[in-house]
Amino acid sequence: MTDDRPAWARRIAAERAARDRSQRDAVRALRAHAPTELPAEDSMIRQWKRWESGQMPNDFYQPIIAATFGTVTHALFPAPSRRDGDSEILTASGMETLEIVSRLNRSDVDSATLDALRITTDRLCSEYPYMPSEQLLVEGRQWLRRVVDLHTKSLTLAQHREVLALSGWLALLVGCVEYDTGDRHAAESTRRAALSLATEAEHAEVAGWAHEMRAWFALTTGDYRGVISAAQAGAEAAPHAGVAVQLAGQEAKAWARLGDRRQVEVALDKGRRLLEGMPHPEPGQPLRGGPRQVRLLLDGLLSAGW
Repeated sequence: MTDDRPAWARRIAAERAARDRSQRDAVRALRAHAPTELPAEDSMIRQWKRWESGQMPNDFYQPIIAATFGTVTHALFPAPSRRDGDSEILTASGMETLEIVSRLNRSDVDSATLDALRITTDRLCSEYPYMPSEQLLVEGRQWLRRVVDLHTKSLTLAQHREVLALSGWLALLVGCVEYDTGDRHAAESTRRAALSLATEAEHAEVAGWAHEMRAWFALTTGDYRGVISAAQAGAEAAPHAGVAVQLAGQEAKAWARLGDRRQVEVALDKGRRLLEGMPHPEPGQPLRGGPRQVRLLLDGLLSAGW
């Protein structure tokens, strides 16, 4: 027989079975994570049966079920469908790349041009997992030069800060690709430049990602204390941004390499709580605003029992 239940319903049942729990046991575990008193046990068992049969839990129960299994809501339950990112630049700004570039040659910069640049930057960052590194490095550097050149234009204070932030995001992207292609010296220089831009723009999230890059570099070279230091600095710089979850995951990895299981659990729990309070991200945004890869990383660590 084929099981036509939704994937999330099959996973709930499988997670329960993997822990050798009855449905009654699962309900009792659920109560331990509930913020308020739940209905009577028999009523909750009937509810649990409905969930495992494929009836979607409401928004109140979804995060509690996820916490019961040590993960986060969107790792279990599907998110609403999103708009196709390929049409986002044209839809949001009405500009093709050629028009954006031509506008950059003007003596001043209008808000529509900055909006188009912001969307273009987001799109480039979203290509990180998919585009060949050599191609992405060329495009990333081209757009970084274009945005940096805007500093010679007549800008308002708000526009100046926006240009600094966009330069920071693009520097982060370029630095990541430089590191991927083996140019570690250039990657570290670019990372430092991104951190400097973030400081000047007072942009917490760019600063947080610059520290996350340092944590990543340290992790891949076996400097686990360096990972922890960078992760904690990043969390201090951007405590409420999506990068804070990635930083918690990197810190957990470092503690695991050092053999400190207690600190692993502390870091993962911190990351899970941060992640649970964040909105589900747009697909394919590895650098900005609660990225999808953060969720995949943390869920993978939790599933592996770290």
